Amino acid sequence: MMDKIIYTRGTYSKEAQKVEMEVREDLDIYEFKTLCKRLAASLGYCNKSIEEAFGGNPPTDKKLKQLLKD
Repeated sequence: MMDKIIYTRGTYSKEAQKVEMEVREDLDIYEFKTLCKRLAASLGYCNKSIEEAFGGNPPTDKKLKQLLKD
């Protein structure tokens, strides 16, 4: 049996409106992190923003301002 992670966008966008992923039920936290990064990419977030959000260190004020511009 597979688990599912489903994201449904609440408002219209040119990006994906619904993303559904089937995952193993024994998913570990590192695999879950990878899945979240893939979900973010499928929803249209840029790689730079994803790496900032899921990377090791939280963004600095300078990086945060740049993220808001992207």
